[in-house]
Amino acid sequence: MDDVVLSCKGISKAFPGVLALDEVEFELRRGEVHALCGENGAGKSTLVKIITGLYIKDSGEILYEGKRVDFKSVPECRKYGISLIPQELHLAERLTVAENVFMTEFPKKGNFVDWKAMFEKTRALQERIGSTALSFEPDQLVSDLNMGQKQLVEIMKAISTEVKVLAFDEPTSSLSAEEVSQLFKLIRQLTQQGISILYVTHRLNEVFSICDRVSVFKDGKYIGTEDTKNVNTGDVITMMIGREMNMFEKDPNKRIGDVRLEVKNLNRGDKVRNVSFNLKEGEILGMFGIVGSGRTETARLLFGLDKKESGNIIINKEETSIEHPIEAVSHKLGYVSEDRRGEGLAVRLNVIQNTTMPFFQRFAKRGMMKTKKEVETVENLVKEFDVKTPSLETSVENLSGGNQQKISISKWVGSESEILVLDEPTRGIDVGAKAEVYRMMEHLSSIGKSIIMISSELPEILAMSDRLLVFRDGEIVREFEDVRSLSEEDVMNYAIDANAV
Repeated sequence: MDDVVLSCKGISKAFPGVLALDEVEFELRRGEVHALCGENGAGKSTLVKIITGLYIKDSGEILYEGKRVDFKSVPECRKYGISLIPQELHLAERLTVAENVFMTEFPKKGNFVDWKAMFEKTRALQERIGSTALSFEPDQLVSDLNMGQKQLVEIMKAISTEVKVLAFDEPTSSLSAEEVSQLFKLIRQLTQQGISILYVTHRLNEVFSICDRVSVFKDGKYIGTEDTKNVNTGDVITMMIGREMNMFEKDPNKRIGDVRLEVKNLNRGDKVRNVSFNLKEGEILGMFGIVGSGRTETARLLFGLDKKESGNIIINKEETSIEHPIEAVSHKLGYVSEDRRGEGLAVRLNVIQNTTMPFFQRFAKRGMMKTKKEVETVENLVKEFDVKTPSLETSVENLSGGNQQKISISKWVGSESEILVLDEPTRGIDVGAKAEVYRMMEHLSSIGKSIIMISSELPEILAMSDRLLVFRDGEIVREFEDVRSLSEEDVMNYAIDANAV
């Protein structure tokens, strides 16, 4: 553990108008798991991209296994045994799992691809990670996998070659509790083999579950490094934001009104089975379950992204037939997808275009856009939700994850939605942005918005929910009215085994 495998000294990196890294320091030991923490824009991801060859540093020095190096590309880093598992998936959806895993170097027999060998090697990687967490076949199309499974394909792809340093960028953001457990077992196996793990995460509980040390960055500067056994969550948050923070601030006087949404016997194959529940005015209704339990699948049926086979959806006591998102929007229902960049936003468009996308017709007259009114509307929403952006013309892909998520939510408020379905609303955003999203949700519910919150993070679902539904195998297996008295173990027992309690 005392052997330093990689050392960064005085690393700086600037982008137009932004000093992303300002002479930062970092040291990675052989066989350790080292967390990088900080708010969005702190510089941690930029440093990881320099280490893994995605960016080239402007100044400073990198020593790798005692020798000075200047990595110029990702392939060069992979030759040295340094690989990155990115937060945003880089998979070819129309190819199979095996083809994605070995895309850069197919096993060959002569001049032809050795399909048998490729499938065998893929199965071997599945066994190495843990077969219980991977319920798919090597010849299955990636497009048929859920988010958690796709994340695991990325991991298989990274460990398909010999690695010495493996960087994870938010690796558990879409994984179930079981899959996270499998990942942690794999990480421990890798460190026992002398592999060093660089672990970027916003989930501070993971820092103390799997990491040996934690380094904190703020505004492009290096703040410090601590052994995880010597600090706690509060200490790390204070290092990150410079102050203590109350993450969850519930309004004890909030009024919950009448039923606004009723769902009766909703069905779609074995993914959603006889799901029935209601949602009240001003309520935050939590939905918890492992990946594939039916919570996201139910949300997609509500918004018309998938077609229900049977069941009734009643909004404001009126029977509705929602078979397309346009119909959902007409009933004042908004949906924030767990896949923010893939489904929630058009990241190459600017702040104005993304914000008014659900209601741009409001600004059109005789085929012409009333630009001034549209800009004024977006300005008000940006101010209300405290979206930090250089300008309204800025491309959304250049904003931090937290600000992207604020736009994802604000656009539905702008469209005057009364029901908001938020699927993993804090996925991949930092602790400060999380607190802002929580305050945003509590404010919206206090003014009468009805919110369905889907989350894999038990602490936040227990803290934010007024009522909680637990899903398992496509069904609601338990409803909790008194959420405050629950423990994480109480909820997880039902999510994993409905007969356990």
